[in-house]
Amino acid sequence: MTRRMGLVAVALAVLLAAAATGLVLAGQREVTTPPPAAPAPSLALVVVRGEAAAFAAVVGSTGRGRLGAIVVPTELTVTIPGQGDGTVGDALDLPGRQAATAIANLLGVWIDHHAEIPASALAAVVDRVGVEAGGAELDERDVLASLETPGRAGTIAFELVLEGLLRAAPGWEAADLGEADDPTAVAEALTGAAGVDVVVLPAEEGTPGIVRADPEAVRETLVAAFGGPDREVVSVIVLNGSGVPGVGEIVAERIVPGGFRIVVNENASTFDHEETLVVVGSADDVPLGERVRDLLGVGSVSVSVSSGIAPVTVVVGKDLTSGG
Repeated sequence: MTRRMGLVAVALAVLLAAAATGLVLAGQREVTTPPPAAPAPSLALVVVRGEAAAFAAVVGSTGRGRLGAIVVPTELTVTIPGQGDGTVGDALDLPGRQAATAIANLLGVWIDHHAEIPASALAAVVDRVGVEAGGAELDERDVLASLETPGRAGTIAFELVLEGLLRAAPGWEAADLGEADDPTAVAEALTGAAGVDVVVLPAEEGTPGIVRADPEAVRETLVAAFGGPDREVVSVIVLNGSGVPGVGEIVAERIVPGGFRIVVNENASTFDHEETLVVVGSADDVPLGERVRDLLGVGSVSVSVSSGIAPVTVVVGKDLTSGG
């Protein structure tokens, strides 16, 4: 076996072993060393892009006890605020802030920063510091080969590379990060996560060809990686009643940090809504509606027939999109 294929082979071996025990992509292993104490909440989406594949990890702290890192499989189906349904891979093709918002919506926690690192740049960091994965020392060829492998094997290979890098504690610099909204903040998140165990977000295929992350599995992954938040994230439907493109992203920026997740993002029947309307399905859910209204900063709350999909529906009016 050549060194070029070594890491991919290790990833495939990991997949086979996990499949044998029903733990494919669970990525949760026993922590053998105490993780470092967490600083103030700050998460960064780190996208590593090769010629044939891209991979995503969320690194940093939610302020719930420790630093951590989660690898997010690109085949997962997600609701992309302001866009509609797609995959994580589709989200990663958007500008960095939109991609980070989409992954934040999936996880139910806000992601402050984002960076996109070419696979060649990550491979150069590996070569500079010396990294072991699967019991072997990696070089640039190993990393570049593994990061050109799409799908589950590529995801596991990326997990091994990232975990090896974090254990090697290279002391990240802004120059290592490619394109980033705040290179210093992203470098600090990666440097602070030195030595953590990387967790892969579990993915389950229900309908053929549709791979999703169960909300409870997302919750457990956040606890395993960051210590939390250990909370139920409330589903929200967003309907664009203003006619302004991309309003779902505005809504996500305001409500996701408060523990909400957009699960449907569509146009309303008309675009003539002046006031944003927050609709709940029962009087018992009025407090939820009031929380959403307060986070949005505009609108009114009303009770109507439940959608059966989410307890809260937001019909976005022109008061939100005009800066209200």
